Amino acid sequence: TFNAVEDVMALPETIGGATGVKPERWSVGIAATYAVFLPFILILRMDTGLVFCRKSDFDLIGGYDERRYFGEDAQFLWDLRCLGRTRGQRLVRLNPVKAVASMRKFDALGDWHYFRSVFRLLPMMLRSPESTNEFVERYWYGGER
Repeated sequence: TFNAVEDVMALPETIGGATGVKPERWSVGIAATYAVFLPFILILRMDTGLVFCRKSDFDLIGGYDERRYFGEDAQFLWDLRCLGRTRGQRLVRLNPVKAVASMRKFDALGDWHYFRSVFRLLPMMLRSPESTNEFVERYWYGGER
């Protein structure tokens, strides 16, 4: 993985990117959840997993917004993409070296829990990013952020 990151970051046209993820296990519920997010990944050409960039660019865009409880990675990649466009650089997806995503929340809450939760989360996100904080704090941090 790190060799692939090093190779792609050696290219001047690359500002950064992500590896993507593959679940450590599959089920119908996990596959349905994955299918909901896949169009966004393909349309936006941004992914999750191991996210990488140069430290100078990380500092220039201000890193991750720690005030966000959710979506800070997407905002970071969006900001990185915008910076790259000003320089003729692009984000890359390193599909061959995907990170393995833990399924511990699926193990604890059931294989369909996230699929159902995303449809409750989307209307909140449309109102404001802050409206998602209470939901996300309970889900990811159990109230112990």
